[in-house]
Amino acid sequence: MDELINQGLQLMALGMGTVFLFLGLLIFVITLVSRVIQKYELKAEAPASTSTSSHDDLVDVISAAIQQYRSDHPRRK
Repeated sequence: MDELINQGLQLMALGMGTVFLFLGLLIFVITLVSRVIQKYELKAEAPASTSTSSHDDLVDVISAAIQQYRSDHPRRK
């Protein structure tokens, strides 16, 4: 009986060690790939400043979409 428990504990330690090593390797590889991607990533261009007229146009489009939705879906009381 003692031998069976000892074998079970050894198997458990081997399995947990294998999983631990695999997860550690996975974290290392993901970190390495992330650094490589960041190193070779093209720098994003600075977004153009939004002018007031385009902002107003956007507000008008969103307002029209909301009005259209509300006319198609009346509220239920």
